[in-house]
Amino acid sequence: MLYPWQTEQWRSLSLQHEQQRLPHAIILSGVNGLGQLSLANKIVAKVLCEQSVTSAPCGLCHNCQVFAAGNHPDHSFVAPDESGKQIKIEQIRELKQKHTLTTNIAKWKTAIIWPAENMNISASNSLLKLLEEPQSNTLLILISVKPQLLPITIRSRCQKISLTVPTNKQAIEWIEEQEGKTYKEIEIKQALSLANGAPIEALSLLSSDSLKFLEQIAKDFNAVLGGVANPVILSQQWQKYDLSIVLHYLQLKLKQRLIKNIKNSSNSIVPNDWAIYDCIINTTKLLSSSHNLNKALLIEQFMVESMNSISSNSTFGRNN
Repeated sequence: MLYPWQTEQWRSLSLQHEQQRLPHAIILSGVNGLGQLSLANKIVAKVLCEQSVTSAPCGLCHNCQVFAAGNHPDHSFVAPDESGKQIKIEQIRELKQKHTLTTNIAKWKTAIIWPAENMNISASNSLLKLLEEPQSNTLLILISVKPQLLPITIRSRCQKISLTVPTNKQAIEWIEEQEGKTYKEIEIKQALSLANGAPIEALSLLSSDSLKFLEQIAKDFNAVLGGVANPVILSQQWQKYDLSIVLHYLQLKLKQRLIKNIKNSSNSIVPNDWAIYDCIINTTKLLSSSHNLNKALLIEQFMVESMNSISSNSTFGRNN
């Protein structure tokens, strides 16, 4: 499936393939929820297809049918054994071994690594050797929402393709066109804000009713700042939530409060507001920098630092 905001990247890569200028390795990036895997699959399908020299994959030839079934012998999909875990060196070694062999039914060998930033150091070093000595007619697509975490030695050997978020108007229109439940525009805008403008992620938030827990998050955080909640107990309860969404939500709420108070020249702006904001930013950075975090400990630490940064007259959400 090709999404409307992927058209430019698809045309560029298709043209490179048709002109026999397709790079052997691509880093496909962008915020989560833009359909990077869908685009990567379409590119791979075009490369493997027997009929798509100057068109989209036909979907009818043997290569297309085998790839659609998920068991094409010349394609590899490398991902962590469990969500959030690392991609291990054994997985990359298996990929390298497969790429040393001749093709089975297609003219190309392809692979998708997702999420690429989850490769551990040994896996990254092993992949580097494959990138340094690529076989002919091979295509590696590394999907990453955090390409900055990839070693520079890998990034420098790949063509970088970045998906950008559509305009708010385009995103709202796309969500409204999807079948199923209809949503109020204010709900869609809130979901898009939390999803960094990514329509697929926003739709996922809406369809799973994930936004409903945010009201409870605000109440919990107020209780923490008021000193009437136990951070240890509350951190255990928060583990069931997507921590990146929680932090982004708290950041947006506090940002709205600060902007409103500045516009109103309110005296209620205190240094504590900025201290809490810093706690949110620092925790978000920690969340983005490691794959083996103790989630409960991170949440507890965030709550304690937020409590220590406030005074008795500062309450999250006041003046919103």
